[in-house]
Amino acid sequence: MAKYFVRIGGAVGDVGEIKYGFHAPDDAYDNIADELGVTKLTDNDSARGVAFGINSPKPPRVRLSGEYRELGDNDPGSCTRFCDPDKVGRVLNGSLNDATAKVGGKILTINQASMAS
Repeated sequence: MAKYFVRIGGAVGDVGEIKYGFHAPDDAYDNIADELGVTKLTDNDSARGVAFGINSPKPPRVRLSGEYRELGDNDPGSCTRFCDPDKVGRVLNGSLNDATAKVGGKILTINQASMAS
């Protein structure tokens, strides 16, 4: 498991901004972190100012749908991931199409994104 954070709020000068901290598998955001606005904390990074374990507010979650194309299979699949509120619009408009995400050790080729409940 790795530590990540996503920024919430803070329009002018990041006043009122919260860094929402969470844990996820080490490779859960490989190839897609920048587009989703998620930052991975490495062992050298300080978690100072990152709020872990808060219930509210939470960042939006997006459902990334696509196909597992390993070994010639085209099995459908999906996963949910946190997203920076400022980046939701472009993610929903296809900025992650044809990108890949790791889900349970498999590689999901993304072909659409929607809001997760």
